[in-house]
Amino acid sequence: MLKILQDNLRDNGIDLSIGILEKQVCFLQEMLRWNKRINLTAITDPAEALEKHLIDSLLLLKFIEKKGRMLDMGSGGGLPGIPLAIALAEMEVVSVDSVGKKINFQKHVRRILELENLLPVCSRLEKINAAADFDFVIARALSNFSDLLRWAKPVLRNNGLLYIMKGPEGPSELDAFLGKESAEGFAFKQQHNYFLPQSKAERQLYVLQKSC
Repeated sequence: MLKILQDNLRDNGIDLSIGILEKQVCFLQEMLRWNKRINLTAITDPAEALEKHLIDSLLLLKFIEKKGRMLDMGSGGGLPGIPLAIALAEMEVVSVDSVGKKINFQKHVRRILELENLLPVCSRLEKINAAADFDFVIARALSNFSDLLRWAKPVLRNNGLLYIMKGPEGPSELDAFLGKESAEGFAFKQQHNYFLPQSKAERQLYVLQKSC
């Protein structure tokens, strides 16, 4: 599994140390082990989970900033927050989910992998402290654009970046969203299109910047 992960990342210009890769694999193995007891993911096949969870999260390293304070909204089992925290020592990741069992899993991973830059928090997004002042907010397969901006705006600093991960539905959601009043306070900055290496599943990363 480690060699497959390393090769797929290198094919995309991402070169991580063996120590970091080992922690990534350990995280995925723990997720699949805990998934037998609590609902962390619908994907149970290790090869599929490697691609659709771990590689999907780590391909973000091609596009995102590498240090600062990041909020992972609705992180579930810790995706993409935990893989990013493992890979980016200078990124402080606050990983938020409202389901206590999922946060307990994340705390377990934080402990066994000694991730001092990861803080799992059990909370609803609406209750996150507006004084948090994050540099970045990220959301993966969570909700529509309007909801994500509404949740991100109070906790994101001015000029901070909102990263929205989407699948094939992304372009139509973006077209429906652009121009609405709900976009006030954010400017569309970038769109990155990419494909997962084995399944060739389409992914988009949308980057919006808070303007006020």
